[in-house]
Amino acid sequence: MKRTLTATYLLFVFIFGFASCEKDDLVYEYVQKVPAPVNPFLQPGDSLQNSDFYPVPIIAHRGCWSGDSLPQNSLASFRKALELNIYGTEFDVRQTKDGKLVVNHDATFHGLNIASNTYSYLCQYTLPNGETIPLLEDFIKAYLATDTNVLMIVELKSCKVNDVVNMLEHYQLIPNVLFISFSQKYCNQLVQKGFGPITFYLGGNMSPSDVQKAGYGGIDYSYSVFTSHSEWIEESKTLGLWVGVWTVNKTEVIHNYLSNGVVVTTDNAQTID
Repeated sequence: MKRTLTATYLLFVFIFGFASCEKDDLVYEYVQKVPAPVNPFLQPGDSLQNSDFYPVPIIAHRGCWSGDSLPQNSLASFRKALELNIYGTEFDVRQTKDGKLVVNHDATFHGLNIASNTYSYLCQYTLPNGETIPLLEDFIKAYLATDTNVLMIVELKSCKVNDVVNMLEHYQLIPNVLFISFSQKYCNQLVQKGFGPITFYLGGNMSPSDVQKAGYGGIDYSYSVFTSHSEWIEESKTLGLWVGVWTVNKTEVIHNYLSNGVVVTTDNAQTID
């Protein structure tokens, strides 16, 4: 069942430290500047609303992956990310010829176009750790089996928005999700469904004011976009939009974005605590 949109966003405070830092003035600066992209579909009594857990404003890019044992967008890397003291873990959703929602970044899997092949045919091939291509439902069940406050950052690549939303609603997980996409079409469909506040645009070609007019909750742009449009960070915050950046892997640059109130997506989430 769809959760009712609350009148105001819930406010949380981040309390965190990097492995190389104590809770010093630098951390205090981040606590003051980095906003929590809190899901407004939370209801009174929901665990995330009342939690004493204050995550690092970091999103694990395609899970917490490393080598063949923890491939990108695998169940193993997803479960590993859920163990971290971070805000969210991102993964990519596509759809097979027979309508199965699967998690995979590229449009192909072992050279096979996902949209043109059935799920069972794709399952002839495996990830480096032996997993078959995971279903979105596999991720959901793994999430439900874990005691975690880490949010699922669902990137819509090529799929039916209705199918993704219906599955998440079926498992009552909308309060645990943020949506991201390069597709304005998908973002607009989410807005039409009432999910604008938890929809963040990835494309980098819309100004903060245009994003606000479209009804999206904020921007999640490549660091290269902010190199050209650094003013968009402050403009977004002035407009009440959430600001994220991807994919940043250098510690110094991560610190810089955090100090400017930007939530960071990184391949190195496991090194930040």
